[in-house]
Amino acid sequence: MQRTGLLRGTVGFTALLSLFVNGELAAKESVLYRFAGGSDGAAPMASMISDRAGNLYGTTSQGGGSSNCASGCGTVFELSPPAQDRGSWTETILHSFQGGSDGATPMAPMIMDKSGNLYGVTSAGGGDCNNPDMASCGTVFELAPPKQIGGSWTETLLYSFKGNPEGKGNADLAWPNGLVFAGKEKLLGLAYDGGHCTTGETGTNCYGGAFRLDVQNGSWAEDVIYRFKGPSGSPAGPVLDNAGNLYGTAPGGAYGCGGVFQLAKLAGKWTESSVYDFQCGNDGAFAVPGLALDAAGNLYGMSLGAFSNPGNVFELSPVQGGGWNESVLYSFTPFENGYSPSVGPILGPSGVVYGTTEEGGQSQAGVVFELTPPGNGGGWTESVLHRFEQGKGGFAPYGGLTLGKGKAVYGTTQAGGNGFGTVYRVTL
Repeated sequence: MQRTGLLRGTVGFTALLSLFVNGELAAKESVLYRFAGGSDGAAPMASMISDRAGNLYGTTSQGGGSSNCASGCGTVFELSPPAQDRGSWTETILHSFQGGSDGATPMAPMIMDKSGNLYGVTSAGGGDCNNPDMASCGTVFELAPPKQIGGSWTETLLYSFKGNPEGKGNADLAWPNGLVFAGKEKLLGLAYDGGHCTTGETGTNCYGGAFRLDVQNGSWAEDVIYRFKGPSGSPAGPVLDNAGNLYGTAPGGAYGCGGVFQLAKLAGKWTESSVYDFQCGNDGAFAVPGLALDAAGNLYGMSLGAFSNPGNVFELSPVQGGGWNESVLYSFTPFENGYSPSVGPILGPSGVVYGTTEEGGQSQAGVVFELTPPGNGGGWTESVLHRFEQGKGGFAPYGGLTLGKGKAVYGTTQAGGNGFGTVYRVTL
């Protein structure tokens, strides 16, 4: 996939010197796996999970062993580290989606419970979609590890979304985009579409909502806990705090520049409130899906920006007595240092923030960056850890990062490698 963006000319001595000053050369990037586009998968678009043994778990939006989708219906994969440092990582396909009732096109991060079970969503597939203008409404699935070494993982379809047929009343949701744990055998999630539609509005004119999945009478059941209306709709990137409040991003907002919302359960009813509405100025615009939450309840995210603002990394801090304050930690400065993020950041030790951008860098192929908290009253400091280049190394890091073993962050690129994306590691 060819990336677009403005190109930078010859890098001079000063720019080269800045690479050393910013600490870029202290980090090392390694390609762990190049997807081949067949049964092993293609085009990963979500962050991965790392377990205690250093295994990585992720999804590809295409590829796999099914011919029911034009480019394959996607996979769930495991990458296992080599026994020796310089050996090759081993990919194992845990599940190959078949489309139809099985689901297809997983594009959101999975989550893992203490028993090693994986839970995730597909944005397509499902056998119960009622919307006349939508081919499918998506699913929620569980993958259970084998009981014996060498056995197969077992997929269980927990729910198929039904959408909102013909805009009649408050019907089901469609196109789920993420899950969080909310207790034993209880999941909360967000969906882009369905939910609340006025008469004659279907498909992308509906506003999405939040849902709960839990075990009732021995089987999984879904409840739509909130239906968004109007500009606050199309929610994405769920995160849950210790008090049980659900947070996410939405493209509308009070000023039409996107916002961050909170869903809180008050007197048995879920209620929406605005955490922050972007104004398309220096504060940023259009927060991308995915928020990071620290122990103090502060939220961290990234915005795409608008007009002359190329986007930023921001922090939202709760104020005693009510309300939130927004702080811009870093404003992207095209082109070498990256811009145009696709997903939110992660938090590392000592309050360090890590993230990726889809564009920027010498080849406009995206970067991996680190933001270090200020010391002695200074500002946050950005260091570019890696600049992607189009080719075998992979580019377009659409998915987010995950912290893993070996003082490293791990991620995926949607393109490059063998032409079907890669899994990479940046050693810090």
